[in-house]
Amino acid sequence: MRVVQKYGGTSVATPERLRAVADRVAATRAAGAETIVVVSAMGDTTDELLALATRVTGRADVARVHPRETDMLLSAGERIAMALLAMALRERGVPALSLTGSQAAIITDERHTAARIVEVRADRVRAALAEGAVPIVAGFQGVSRRREITTLGRGGSDTTAAALAVALAAQRCEIYTDVDGVYSADPRRVPDAVLRPRLRYDEAVELAAAGAVVVHPRAVEIAARGGVPVWVGSSFGPPIWPPSGGTWIDDGKTIPMEEFVLTGLASTRAYARLRLAGLPLGMDLLAELLGRLADAGVSVDMLWEAPDGADRRQLHLTVREDDLSAARTALAPWGEPEVLAGLARLAMVGSGMHDRPGVYAQAYRALAAAEVPVHAVSTSAISITMLVPADREDAALRSLHSAFADALRREEVRAVS
Repeated sequence: MRVVQKYGGTSVATPERLRAVADRVAATRAAGAETIVVVSAMGDTTDELLALATRVTGRADVARVHPRETDMLLSAGERIAMALLAMALRERGVPALSLTGSQAAIITDERHTAARIVEVRADRVRAALAEGAVPIVAGFQGVSRRREITTLGRGGSDTTAAALAVALAAQRCEIYTDVDGVYSADPRRVPDAVLRPRLRYDEAVELAAAGAVVVHPRAVEIAARGGVPVWVGSSFGPPIWPPSGGTWIDDGKTIPMEEFVLTGLASTRAYARLRLAGLPLGMDLLAELLGRLADAGVSVDMLWEAPDGADRRQLHLTVREDDLSAARTALAPWGEPEVLAGLARLAMVGSGMHDRPGVYAQAYRALAAAEVPVHAVSTSAISITMLVPADREDAALRSLHSAFADALRREEVRAVS
């Protein structure tokens, strides 16, 4: 069996943690698994490097002003972790070879600080495996076809691990972190949250995109395209392999999905709703307006229209609060939008919601009882997303989790392949 293991920053934060990871990798290899390891930077190294750059330049927006040099700087964090882990493995008699993203031939596009992987050649990774060594690959980074060092942005090490797992036809991709797996809600905010032993790829993507930060949606999307199962769990337990507990993420083909099962709740703050009134009808104006927002780098999360008198309409849209100033500037030709800031985006994710009468009513009754107003709603095939006041976010999560407790605890038992 071939397995890719990714260890996050908390898992390699100290020399003691690095030694514990080395013990786990050695145990995996001793169990007969061909092992490839991806590491993040140690602890808060990435934040510390960014803070250092800010102190040197005097710029809080150093990544925007100096994107190439920011990538060169930040890529050092993972290089430190990979080299130290390789040393720790060699001290245990396990041959290991550390490789940067460029040495592992993780080819990206040209965009600095938020690059996308376009190809994974991994020739040196394969060569290391053929020689019986454990390749230790620096996560979060790659190289463009112009031979520039690039970084992959948020969730970059998860993305590296998933891309390597697909390129190397691994049987599983294991994401090790400081939590036990994916819960039905954030257990720090919802005390009765339960661990989800299984998720489908699409459910995991929805939860991650909505604010569950255990695994990044880009990584799950890559794994789904390659058909590689992903396991998410803690690196803080005994160094045994295969791991127990945790959460498996796969295609879900073995699960009967006729009944309503609510997989989980996730939320994230810092959203704003904008309203423009008195707009003329027609698609041309809407296309121009959205085009201006796109040109300004503003991503629109929700969008809906409402009548506004005869032959007029009002347009509502939601954006991240970080994009609020740029959105106002882009929308200036149509007037000053009415803004409601301080919102949280809360998602209910699960199968069968749209085919089961009463789900919306049950959700709204729970939120009304908790005195949580809803300012916008959107849906997908497996999710219902609501905008609520950020200062009522925890109350909303707890009330919905309690209202749907039976659905959240309904678990399907599946064999792990």
